[in-house]
Amino acid sequence: MINNKTYLQVNGGKALRGEVEICGSKNSILALIPTMCLGNGKGMLTNISEISDIDAMKGILDEIGIHLTCENNTVIIKGNMVYSDLSKQYVSKIRASNLFLGVLLARFGKATVPLSGGDKIGNRPIDIHLYVFNKFGIHTEIIDGYVKCEATQFPYKGQKIFLRFPSVGATENAMLVASAADSETIIYNAAMEPEIVDMAILFNSMGVKISGAGTPVIHIKPSVKKLKRTIHEVMPDRLEVGTFLFMIAATKGSGIIKNVIPEHLISVITILSDSGADIKVDENTIHIDAANCELKPINIDALPFPGFPTDLQPFATVYALICNGKSTIKDTIFPVRFNHLFEMNRMGMVYESLYSQVIIEGMQKITGTTMTGTDIRMCAALVMAALIAEGESKIYGLEHILRGYDNFFEKLFDLGADIAVIDEENPEIDIKTQYI
Repeated sequence: MINNKTYLQVNGGKALRGEVEICGSKNSILALIPTMCLGNGKGMLTNISEISDIDAMKGILDEIGIHLTCENNTVIIKGNMVYSDLSKQYVSKIRASNLFLGVLLARFGKATVPLSGGDKIGNRPIDIHLYVFNKFGIHTEIIDGYVKCEATQFPYKGQKIFLRFPSVGATENAMLVASAADSETIIYNAAMEPEIVDMAILFNSMGVKISGAGTPVIHIKPSVKKLKRTIHEVMPDRLEVGTFLFMIAATKGSGIIKNVIPEHLISVITILSDSGADIKVDENTIHIDAANCELKPINIDALPFPGFPTDLQPFATVYALICNGKSTIKDTIFPVRFNHLFEMNRMGMVYESLYSQVIIEGMQKITGTTMTGTDIRMCAALVMAALIAEGESKIYGLEHILRGYDNFFEKLFDLGADIAVIDEENPEIDIKTQYI
């Protein structure tokens, strides 16, 4: 079992080559499960990634009276909500738990939910979420680490809501709450991420009429009938696609990435292609070859979709190391999301930092060392750095990777990475076969 005494041993310098099959979107799954809770009967989500965050979701659903099982890449949801309060036990583990504010409000008109946990990537306030609830006439307050909400009228009236920032979570909570209003709700400056579209598709199949998802203006018309759970296939994980695109390119390798929606990755494909990587796109497959390419520097601003994803910013900064020239990476969404660079100082990496921006001179030589990741993307980015470094690296914090990636180590091994999962307390025990 992977814990804080387990590390990934990486011998760098090998080009990644081969094929990768992409799993269902982690961020989408964590929004679709709460959405499914609002229906009745049996519901199924297929193309599920086997990630540990689903275990936290199962714990949350148990607390409100809903039964979740996960097997054969399928989540099955049954039962009805009977409780409007949640404890800290599972909510503290994942950021997406704040969506249960919207779920419980839509069902009971009231909710008591602890402030959510998740990755430590900077300030992630819920003020936009509370603003949304207030627009529906819902009273909100935060007491002793709990968010307490109660509608002054239930069912509440539909609203016209303008979000000061296109927050994905606030847009999702607005959709959840709006699904139980007595009239149409319109969200302006809504998040346009593909995960919002996936959520709208599920809602539409359950009985809510949503149009405009994927644009800045979303219309939500509640159903006059009870919502019915259905079968829904989760979209491919665009962030997993981006992760492997950067890793293959950075190691000067080549590969085929399958089960992809290329339109979700236009920013990444363009940046890598402009940098010099040879990329060809089919209907649901991306071919990448950087084996004989002289890679040019990159200039990136992490922005809301369709801009470059903040979740992939750590991989872009590592990629800049093998580009010939000076690269600039800026992240105003999470300006402090550069923690991986502090760890990479141990490898000899040099960079300039100005608040939300880093400047990296390419063609640097980095050497393997021991590092620890403290969030999903940081840990995966440290693995990427180890793959291009000279010598051996040890990466701790692997439990974070299990939260966001399905079979991550196995996929790297199949691509030819020289890696092994090792338990430092029992190094003589080969646990490689469990995770690779």
